[in-house]
Amino acid sequence: MPFSKLKIAATLAALVLNTISVSVAAQELSTYAKISDTRPGNITITSDNRVIITQQPLDGPSLRVVEVKPDGSKVPFPTLDWADGPEKGKVGITATIGITTASNDVVWILDMGGTNTPAQLVAWDSKADRLHKVIEIPASVKQPISFLQDFVLDEKHGKIYIADMTFTAPASAMKPAFVVVDIETGQARRVLEADSHLMPVEHDVMINGALMGFKAEDGTTQPWHLAMNAIAIDPAFEYVYFGSMNSTDVFRIATAALADEALDDAALTTQIERYADKRPNDGFIVDAESRVVSGDIETSAITRSGPKGLEILAQDDKRLRWPDGFAFGPDGTLYITANQLNTHPALNGGVDSSDKEYFILTLKP
Repeated sequence: MPFSKLKIAATLAALVLNTISVSVAAQELSTYAKISDTRPGNITITSDNRVIITQQPLDGPSLRVVEVKPDGSKVPFPTLDWADGPEKGKVGITATIGITTASNDVVWILDMGGTNTPAQLVAWDSKADRLHKVIEIPASVKQPISFLQDFVLDEKHGKIYIADMTFTAPASAMKPAFVVVDIETGQARRVLEADSHLMPVEHDVMINGALMGFKAEDGTTQPWHLAMNAIAIDPAFEYVYFGSMNSTDVFRIATAALADEALDDAALTTQIERYADKRPNDGFIVDAESRVVSGDIETSAITRSGPKGLEILAQDDKRLRWPDGFAFGPDGTLYITANQLNTHPALNGGVDSSDKEYFILTLKP
């Protein structure tokens, strides 16, 4: 699909109306794969350019994680026994969104767990093709409404930071938090629960005239105001960046603080700083220049921001419907999953309005 200057202009106008200072740096989107069955979740790329995605749990996929080949075909990752869930075989991933690859090509997968299965981190050595480690996440660091949707890997401090958005209504009942996991010992702790920087904001997300919301008991559609969702870490492992879905704020906290077990919540919250603007989004990623590359779910766009402002990198009404997962390839190419999550009944007032056209896209920012 050719890049549309008219669409950029429309997006720019919408952003200006929302008081965020923006510029336009249009980049050409390319399609790596078009998907028509299960929504892609998040994405990671190994050093030898293997493209690995999670499959959105809301779709009830038969395979939780797959490798997407250049021809668009999917194969189970890391093995069929792991990918097809715990209900089959000896092992299995129950439900997952978060995935990332370490510098040693170990692929880490965050299994959110289920009613009868624990949440866990599954690490697979993609070079040696063998299990590297499994870390079970204790129930003591979770809430009944926990939703462990994404995480980052801090190779400098040997920690994993999980963003627990929590999922419930009303928004005031959410209890978002970071779960900090020590990679060597597996010990975990919950910090900054319900901190104001993590809580939802009262902005109704509208996409193509439809409210992002849930079907209430009285049959009406009520807006979702969702808590901390996006989480990213810079390539130098200096800061963790995060933001709530409906908000226009990117916050960050130093990894040295988040990794420090001696700091309580009162001390940690003072270490949080507002870093940049964003638009309502799902996922984002931070590049080598500490710029935040993010989706804009309201206008089907990709933005890049920092302390000096926000710019639009790409916009596409067809292929960028709900940009979700982001990953850089070894040559700096940005990979993006787009999955129309707003058309799922859980976010669309109980109605499924998807046309089942989902994408893995690339651009060179």
